[in-house]
Amino acid sequence: MATSATLKPVPLQPDDWINAAFKRLSSEGVEAVRIEALARDLGASKGSFYWHFRDREDLLDKVLDRWQDEDSRWLETIATDEATATRWAKFVDRCEDASRLRLEVSMRAWARQDERVANRVAAVEKQKAQFIAGVLREVGFAEETAESWSALVLLVCLGWLDRASRDKEFQSAGLSLGEILSDLVLAASSRATHEIRRVLKTCCSFEQKLAKDPMKRGFFRFLRCHDF
Repeated sequence: MATSATLKPVPLQPDDWINAAFKRLSSEGVEAVRIEALARDLGASKGSFYWHFRDREDLLDKVLDRWQDEDSRWLETIATDEATATRWAKFVDRCEDASRLRLEVSMRAWARQDERVANRVAAVEKQKAQFIAGVLREVGFAEETAESWSALVLLVCLGWLDRASRDKEFQSAGLSLGEILSDLVLAASSRATHEIRRVLKTCCSFEQKLAKDPMKRGFFRFLRCHDF
């Protein structure tokens, strides 16, 4: 009786090492991203690493490239959504994503140690601030006001990210980033002109379509003013 051929293991690819590096970066920080440890995680020899990367710094460069590229492409993609409410909801959802919290915190810890990483993180945060400013302009904020408030909104996002990643009491309190941001922007809009309030009221038509989603409900508090 013929025996089936023995299957040969599939050789590891660069993405396998990069994915393993991301896991260690997220859970333990950049110091834990070591060739020996990654090889152990992957069940591979240390020598096989060098088929794909010159050294550890080469691997870290690829990790940094992927992180920035993925964040930038994602922001560019949601910017094409027609509905302002949908764009904002997707942005908040990604910021609150529990699977990304540790990675984002680890990236910023890494940035404090490496100026090159700090520059990349700053570039992504600038892109996020521009996205936020765009949303604010669409609901009626003046150009200069949108720019200044977008910086504050981003700082709140980063503060929430840090607190949510390390404070169990904060996590159990269920303080939604969407709700916090809605209150913040609502406070900013309390100084809005009659025209801005009219635009905000028009935007609230999205509420009927999306109100079943708890995350999106927070956005409608952002869109509403108390005297509607």
